[in-house]
Amino acid sequence: MIALLSNITIESLADALSKTIGEEIYTSPGYNTWMQDLLTADFGSTKPEAVFVILDGKQLFGDMFPAEWEQTKRVMDETLAVISNFIVAHKDIPLFVSSLDLQKKKILPYISARIEHKAMSYWLEALETNGIPVIDIAELAANIGRDKFYSPRMWYMGSIPYSMTGERAIAEEISNAFNALKGRRAKCIILDLDNTLWGGVIGEDGIGGIELSTSKEGARFRDFQKRLKELKEEGVILAVVSKNNMEDALDGISNHPDMVLRDDDFVAIKANWEPKPVNIEALSKELNLGLDSFVFIDDNPVEREAVKIALPQVIVPDFPKDTANLEKFAIEISRKYFPTLRLTSEDTKKTEQYQLEARRSELKKSALTLEEYLKSLEMKLTIREIDENDIARAAQLTQKTNQFNLTTRRYTESDIREIKDAPNYRVWIGELEDKFGSYGKVILAIVKIEGEKAVIDTFLMSCRVMGRNVETDFLTYIEKELAKDEIREIIGEYIPTLKNSVVNDFYLKFGKWEKNKSSQDKIRIYRKLIKNEHTLSNDCL
Repeated sequence: MIALLSNITIESLADALSKTIGEEIYTSPGYNTWMQDLLTADFGSTKPEAVFVILDGKQLFGDMFPAEWEQTKRVMDETLAVISNFIVAHKDIPLFVSSLDLQKKKILPYISARIEHKAMSYWLEALETNGIPVIDIAELAANIGRDKFYSPRMWYMGSIPYSMTGERAIAEEISNAFNALKGRRAKCIILDLDNTLWGGVIGEDGIGGIELSTSKEGARFRDFQKRLKELKEEGVILAVVSKNNMEDALDGISNHPDMVLRDDDFVAIKANWEPKPVNIEALSKELNLGLDSFVFIDDNPVEREAVKIALPQVIVPDFPKDTANLEKFAIEISRKYFPTLRLTSEDTKKTEQYQLEARRSELKKSALTLEEYLKSLEMKLTIREIDENDIARAAQLTQKTNQFNLTTRRYTESDIREIKDAPNYRVWIGELEDKFGSYGKVILAIVKIEGEKAVIDTFLMSCRVMGRNVETDFLTYIEKELAKDEIREIIGEYIPTLKNSVVNDFYLKFGKWEKNKSSQDKIRIYRKLIKNEHTLSNDCL
């Protein structure tokens, strides 16, 4: 359940949101009682997974606006104080707040003080300074157009400022923000080349004949690439699947002076004459990513339809009919399929990590045995209990890891922070590196202490390091640390899902674990008695 609070009538917005997000929506029982809701934190029988506060500037200030700046500022400060108090009192409930979109309400000369702009900036800066995620109503209104976003008729009829178009836009933006909170995002954009990353066909027009420049027609493709570059810097990996000669494709990517994206911005470039679904399936195996992780962008409707039919799990958005809208298209793709609340250090290194993995794969091909290959990697695993700097990544791992995840329990940053600070929990994270570079923080365990018994609530590992035997040293380390605290019994759980069969009976692979029982909800229980006698592997540092 999520809570939707506002100082206006929002029943129709709640209905639109419920259809978009597929969650139960709590709304205030009274009109404009959102402050009381925040003060009491009474949202019914269920604690919300998130609270969204959507405020209308006209209603917030009432007839007093526009007024003197100090009076306007006082109203905003009082409102922000209520919001801040909720955040302090309820750290476990994520809170999102809208920007203020203040339309001109007074007839003014051209040379006059525009208090609306000052107030909007002050509010937005205050939210961002306090780390409060923003639902940017002002930006939505600007992008759609205020005449389409707002409805004076609906306002005078029922205190609803938004048109149906405006409500749908807000509902979609809240849905995107909620998906970001839950870590629901695709991982890779697969791009065509001809008439997608540049105008024209490079095999026919040559590198000098394609449309790509810093001005006029070619600039639309360059601006599109700029936005894709930004997505790459936010942890989205990029790949090319193009019906082209590889030589022509690389010539355009590497040598055209106005290319923003170069070959090292892509984790893979597949330029050949194979059907695109075949290349995408091959890419899925090479990157060890599910097909539902891919967003396929191609100007050709025939190619898009082929992928939709052959690989229905792949996301295939419609390409803009007018390439002047390419930049807008990239932003829409970002919001809808790659929402994120904040970046982790691992996010910014995603492309590099996949490129390093390709080098490791080449090394593996030359190794005679798996043991020889693993030894040649010169791996080093660093394990520690999490601190504040690890919280975002720990939450991200619980949200995104599906295969090597024994319980698939999902936690937000607020959840992880609460668990970290709880006296009866311990949380460990592991960072792996080898001679090629760092894998980042890739393995996590959350353990609940119950007297002399410890229950492993969460045990997960990024699929990027599966087959490295990292989990062995990690579990051994945890057992040793628990033994130091006089823990005599460890309970491990496995909750089967559609994707985590790879860890079926995981605990039985290690010494002295035994299958204990299975609960009615299909949770498999494993048990191990431990003594303070564990030693670490030499590779666990």
